Amino acid sequence: MQVTCIRLICVNCNLFKKCFTLYLNLFMQKRFSQKREDIRSLLTTQGGALSAAAIHAALPHIDLTTIYRNLDQFVIDGDVKKIILSDEALYEYQPHPHHHAICEKCDRVIHFEAPDEKIKQLLGLKDFTINNLELTVHGVCNHKIADV
Repeated sequence: MQVTCIRLICVNCNLFKKCFTLYLNLFMQKRFSQKREDIRSLLTTQGGALSAAAIHAALPHIDLTTIYRNLDQFVIDGDVKKIILSDEALYEYQPHPHHHAICEKCDRVIHFEAPDEKIKQLLGLKDFTINNLELTVHGVCNHKIADV
């Protein structure tokens, strides 16, 4: 009933579009979706970074567009981190903050922890407050160096 009242007021004052967008953001995005929960469950139990194609292969009953839309929302919500590789993006549930090293030969993703405060100090950015630190380093992992 409250939403109907807001809609009627907004139609009368020509703010319907703005209020309807607010309504969608507040109420529609957070409604329960079994497909969304299936994607979230896969990410939380997998224990690594997955591409949208890998998620689609594991959950073929979910359309690829739906997977991308939900992954984008998870990233916006801060539940999932998006890792950009050379040719695709990987999505990873992060129960605790960590950083990534990506092998340029095999696209292996190695997780590591480093003291964020020390990194911020080493950056030496004056007149700038760092709220979030995501460190990704690129190189070649050891097993590939031996093969080269």
